[in-house]
Amino acid sequence: MPIRSLPKITAGLLLLCGSAASAESSGTATFTLSLTVPRVCTVSHQSAISQAGTGFRLGELREYCNVAGGYALVVNYAPGSMKGAVVAVGEERVVLDGSGRAIVSQSPGPRIRAREVFAEPGAAGFDTDHLEFALEATS
Repeated sequence: MPIRSLPKITAGLLLLCGSAASAESSGTATFTLSLTVPRVCTVSHQSAISQAGTGFRLGELREYCNVAGGYALVVNYAPGSMKGAVVAVGEERVVLDGSGRAIVSQSPGPRIRAREVFAEPGAAGFDTDHLEFALEATS
């Protein structure tokens, strides 16, 4: 092969191999995803009544609340009753004033927990047969 045809062969090889054509496209896209988580606050009572000192163990309360701002545990009872009675849930105690409603405790955020319930009668004893616990979202 003569040297004169070498550049022609090299040029031919380059044409055959070629360079890969690059067709890149670039772009941006955005999307918005929105979720709604329902606010749920529930309390359930597992009854197990037994005498304990001057009062009674009433069983266990199970609290569940997913509200970011927290919640209050409230006890409702018949207005005019239970004056001077003590209700304790876990380590938190409240003396009832006969109004029919009392805040037992507050939680600053979401929580799941179980706590023992204790009640000690006031001067009139247990003059109602109904205590109702509820969770109320604070925000």
